[in-house]
Amino acid sequence: MITMAILGGGFMAASHAPNYARLHDRVRVKTIASRSRSDRAAAVAAAVGAELTSDLESAIRDPEIDAVDVCLPTPLHREAAETAFAAGKHVFLEKPIALSLEDADAILAAAERSGRFLMVGLVLRFWPEYVELRRRVAAGELGRPLAVSTFRLSPPADWNDWMADPSRSGGVPVDLLIHDFDQMNWLLGTPRRVYARAPVPAHVLSIVDYDGAQGIAEGSMTMPRSYPFSSNIRVLCEDGTAEYAFDAAPAEEGGNIGASDAPRGLRLYPRDGGPSTVPVESADPWGPELEYFVECLELGRQPEQGTGEQARLALAVSLAAARSLESGRPEDVRA
Repeated sequence: MITMAILGGGFMAASHAPNYARLHDRVRVKTIASRSRSDRAAAVAAAVGAELTSDLESAIRDPEIDAVDVCLPTPLHREAAETAFAAGKHVFLEKPIALSLEDADAILAAAERSGRFLMVGLVLRFWPEYVELRRRVAAGELGRPLAVSTFRLSPPADWNDWMADPSRSGGVPVDLLIHDFDQMNWLLGTPRRVYARAPVPAHVLSIVDYDGAQGIAEGSMTMPRSYPFSSNIRVLCEDGTAEYAFDAAPAEEGGNIGASDAPRGLRLYPRDGGPSTVPVESADPWGPELEYFVECLELGRQPEQGTGEQARLALAVSLAAARSLESGRPEDVRA
């Protein structure tokens, strides 16, 4: 059995803890460590039968703990990850890996020194429609991918006190669009440069150049509060197009993704033939993601999805977009 400590007691901790509990005797969440000891953190701990503590370092250094799941604000990621690796723990780290490439590199170096596993919460790599999309593109079923277009649109983040502050969250390019930049990297290869504009604050339009392909991403944290969280990915290939759209109501207890009645499945539009829908099994994407992490620990196998290197490359695109917003011109991705 894998024994876990979750650092944080907010929206992400509340999303992760029950998914570990669904793995039954494979995982025990021993500790929820939250400096605020909020009512929500207490509820998360109670729901999975875990201890609640405000002492994060003691939770990390507990000799019974095998792995630490870091659901803390991004500025705390490096310190928490380095402490966990120094204590000999495996680490699951929510996205983004960090706010700077320097901190990302320090986290990767700490993982390398420790010999323990690092996985970063690039959850779209486990979302069923995105998995099916990647599988079909990689198999060449629609021909070579030429362009990826995405959007990720949300009302303002009002469920905590730090995400609305770009100095602490990285703003839209780092905290929100990093999901879509990672998908573009997964589908199109090595990113080269980014041109980004913000017609209004917290609403970003960006173009990412790849070798022989381009990606366009729109991200917003300033939609009206009546607007549902919405995302879309469309991939134009030589022999057809694939598309997946999603929307959801706000989470009842905070967060931007709650209940959804959006149609499931990946839509395919081949150049020869009519459209079709590829059905997928409905799943909370955090479930497959965290089960994959647990399976890697059980088998002693380094993760191949959500790796530190993949997270670092997505961050590099996000930071190039942020620089482009400042400079008003295209910026090279500093990989």
